[in-house]
Amino acid sequence: MLSRVIPLEYLKERDLMFWLPPGGLDNDVWADTWVIIAELDDADTQPVLDLLGDNDIGAYAAKPSGRKGAVTAGKQLYVDREQYTKAVDVLMLFLRKKGQPPMPRSEPIAAKIQSLIKIPAVPRAVALVLKVVLGAAFIALFLLLVYTQGPRMWPGVHPAHHRAPNSEVPALQRP
Repeated sequence: MLSRVIPLEYLKERDLMFWLPPGGLDNDVWADTWVIIAELDDADTQPVLDLLGDNDIGAYAAKPSGRKGAVTAGKQLYVDREQYTKAVDVLMLFLRKKGQPPMPRSEPIAAKIQSLIKIPAVPRAVALVLKVVLGAAFIALFLLLVYTQGPRMWPGVHPAHHRAPNSEVPALQRP
């Protein structure tokens, strides 16, 4: 196997894009090192490049040089090595949204449940009165709990009552 050795002085003269396959598209965001992240369909290439550019991630997409007769017409996506994990997150969100149908509405499920459970219709005024009565009952229960258990549960807020001195207790004797 033959390999070509390029002196470091010549590498300094090369552009950063020298290492990437020729004839690709980029999103005009600068990156100094590139790493391959995925292979995309041609239809998805431009939207992904735009999405990565909006997130300030350098990206480049090109056909691999050795695949001229390949069956798939995909492009390899290269991203900035320093922002690889952020690029993975953005790419996964794009791919998940692309492949999923819209979320189904909950009305059919609610209609099925309502047909199984027969709840009599309550007039709106009665429902409002019941809500007010239940709310007042919870507030009364809370106030009763605070009144009876307050000094024990929150001694700083509700100090315990001290017995007042009465006349039967002799006053302090002075010498």
